[in-house]
Amino acid sequence: MARHSVPLLATALGLALAGPGVHAADLEVVYTTRAGDTLIGLERQYLSAPFGWKGLKALNRIGNPMRLPVGSPLRIPENWLRAQPHTARVVAVSGDVTMDGKPLAPDTRVSAGAILRTGDGGFVTLALPDESRLTVQPGSQARLEKVQSFHGLPGQNARIHLEQGRIESTVAPQRGPAARYQIRTPSATLSVRGTAFRAGTDPDAGTAQAEVTAGEVGMRNATAADATGLPAGFGVVARAGAPIPAPRALLPAPALDEVPALFRRITMDIPFPPIAKAVAYRAQIARDEAFSDVVATAVFATPRARFTDLPDGDYRLRVRAIDAEGLEGRDATRDIALRARPEPPEAISAPPGVVAWSARPDASGYQLQIADDSRFAQPAIDRKVDGLQSMPPLGPGRYAWRIASLRTDGNPGPWSDPQTLDIRPAPGPATVEHYNRRLRLAWAGRPGQIYDVQLARDEAFQDLVVDQRIGEAALTLPEPGPGRYRLRIRATDPDGGVSPWSGIQHLQSLHLLPVWSLSAPAVKNP
Repeated sequence: MARHSVPLLATALGLALAGPGVHAADLEVVYTTRAGDTLIGLERQYLSAPFGWKGLKALNRIGNPMRLPVGSPLRIPENWLRAQPHTARVVAVSGDVTMDGKPLAPDTRVSAGAILRTGDGGFVTLALPDESRLTVQPGSQARLEKVQSFHGLPGQNARIHLEQGRIESTVAPQRGPAARYQIRTPSATLSVRGTAFRAGTDPDAGTAQAEVTAGEVGMRNATAADATGLPAGFGVVARAGAPIPAPRALLPAPALDEVPALFRRITMDIPFPPIAKAVAYRAQIARDEAFSDVVATAVFATPRARFTDLPDGDYRLRVRAIDAEGLEGRDATRDIALRARPEPPEAISAPPGVVAWSARPDASGYQLQIADDSRFAQPAIDRKVDGLQSMPPLGPGRYAWRIASLRTDGNPGPWSDPQTLDIRPAPGPATVEHYNRRLRLAWAGRPGQIYDVQLARDEAFQDLVVDQRIGEAALTLPEPGPGRYRLRIRATDPDGGVSPWSGIQHLQSLHLLPVWSLSAPAVKNP
């Protein structure tokens, strides 16, 4: 787009270059005369001491101060007017933010001269008297130079000096000859009458930039008297000592249609399609639709945003692409929600046929689901569990399981990632043969299996008589002493998969006879 000057922009915005008798840094209000106006009357109504009607007469080269043609433009230096100071109000603050070196809190009043500083991750949004909004971004420093009106004249006069960093602003329509809104940087000045735009400055590089998302912004620097107009959808990076370059179109907004509306993990991973010519992306999360209450922002080198440790809640996501000049493009927004707490437990190793998980201090219990596949469309098991493990009553097979922490109201939080439960068939019941004071135990097995055989005097298998690993489905052992013993067997398949222990069988000798018997396997408790 070719560069274009706006020679009438100064008048249209209520601004004018300094004239004779006016300090070079001053601006002027252009007042349109009405029926009955006189210079003396205008002095009484608008001017502050020591400025008077004679100065207006000389500045505007008026012959008869008592007769002013209706509709004539009358230049009045801003510093001659009777000013009424106002304050801005902090509507939202997040992270490390100070005003004049002291921490800033919501609803604080900010007067002209105050210096706002934001650290990494810090945001503050101010509401001006006309409800224009200014959000100072992380790593920035801005001074509120003016926030005032002029006695008898409608409109607000606000000026912010952005010393470093970035701001975003939504400006209410500025009406009246004295109404103006300015952002000054060390290398350029932005003037608006009602628009939405962003501004940034890098004092080390000597650059100032602006990106306009609604309305129009006038930008000027020391190289030209006329402002360069920046329409909506365009931006520019200006360098100190150089003419303002032609505005360039902002990159289009990324598509966020595929971004999930609900996130169930504390770390939110947000991919989106890339934008041509983008070198980076800025993503922001706010609590409100207007992005006055921003809680997180970051720049990412790839089209994937990542935020961690935000509180559960409803949010608004905003993403924009950044081009090679550093201009940030059009915004894409989407409503999202985070419901990540209480966090799910982590799966831990457990014996074959058992699922186990770590404890969560904020959980009142746990919800366990086991299904044939990881979709969990029809769970075979879906129940609340008080402990930290479970041996599900399932037949041999390959299952998916997941666990969730229960809130105090009994409802589950987010599910853990699916885990695999591989239940191998346990060895079948053993038989016993007795000969030559020996016992031979045998059971049905499969080729290549290895077996663990335990014979114990107690149900907990702590007092072991036999604890042996063998490569065949039979074991011969010396006849133990009279009594009642417990037997269990476990198989390891050639691929390393391990079966659960078989049901416990009781081995005992008949009273006063050298005859041994084995009971049927006990039914295992789930």
